[in-house]
Amino acid sequence: MLQLCRDCILNENWEVVEPHILAVHKQVRNLVDLPSKPPKADDMDAKLRCNLCINECVLSKNDLSYCGLRNIPKSQSGELPLPSRSRGYIHGYLDRIPTNCCNAWFCNAEYDTYSYAAFLYGCSYNCLSCQNSSHKLFSKKHLFDAEFLAKQIVKNKKITCLCYFGGTPEVQLPFSINLAGLIIEKIEKQDKKRKFRICWEFNGSGRQDLVEKCMRLAIKTGGNIKFDLKTFNEKLNIALCGVSNSKTLENFKYLAEIFFNTRGKYMPEMSACTLMVPGYTNHKEVELIARFISEINPEIPYSLLVFHGDYKMKDLPITPKKQATKCLEIAKKYLKNVHLGNKFLLGFS
Repeated sequence: MLQLCRDCILNENWEVVEPHILAVHKQVRNLVDLPSKPPKADDMDAKLRCNLCINECVLSKNDLSYCGLRNIPKSQSGELPLPSRSRGYIHGYLDRIPTNCCNAWFCNAEYDTYSYAAFLYGCSYNCLSCQNSSHKLFSKKHLFDAEFLAKQIVKNKKITCLCYFGGTPEVQLPFSINLAGLIIEKIEKQDKKRKFRICWEFNGSGRQDLVEKCMRLAIKTGGNIKFDLKTFNEKLNIALCGVSNSKTLENFKYLAEIFFNTRGKYMPEMSACTLMVPGYTNHKEVELIARFISEINPEIPYSLLVFHGDYKMKDLPITPKKQATKCLEIAKKYLKNVHLGNKFLLGFS
């Protein structure tokens, strides 16, 4: 899809390479009627300023936010109400534990209970290899009231955790934080002995104070935050995901330095995960990520995921065994808790 190799992205003249990369992402986003870049309306025309994620969209009357969730004309006409603290675009389902969660290898959740898998629509990135591209397609039927949803979740005592993913939760953090708070409040009133974990899986590009609130809720409940560290190099992140990863790395470092190991080594508060995209996220990139994590704390859990072609990168093969093995070996040189996920795919590569 990109028609550029890793070396071209990182070593060629960026002023020549960047327009091609942005044109590819524009083409992909046009297919689902999303803006090619975060709108930045002039102050005179600004009707809505969103500061929930790195994109910081500034919308005029005819603009659509980069995530696709905020559009002033539609919200005024009632076609697609804006997500808010009390309402969010979500699809939830029960996922029996143990799940295929990236943190399942160290999670201590009770077997034969359920996780409420909370798929949030919208994303701050535009990953060409997106594993859940349906987050771009939503309607009014996906808009749920937080109070109603909290009551339904609390009612089922077999649900022992709530895991937010997507898309990415950053573009709906006020809603997900409010929903989590309502659930905890209701459980504390009804059954203080009931265990209920709150977890987030996100790309880390959210506003720092909101990301910190997520971390505090995860710690309070025995949950965890999984950061998707897709790359270390910013140019490579822009190529693969359309957006800078500067906020992601900043938030990861900030949370890890303050909160990691605050509740003991056997209950990690956060982790990191990297998808090994053939030809792009190779052992050199994994080494940069692993070194970055180790400089904060080498005990932070790190998962390497085997890639399979999806969305607009279906032309790429499954991560070769040689690449997966090399990445695993290098990550273990820097970090003490490294895991290889999606291993079953290696049998088909």
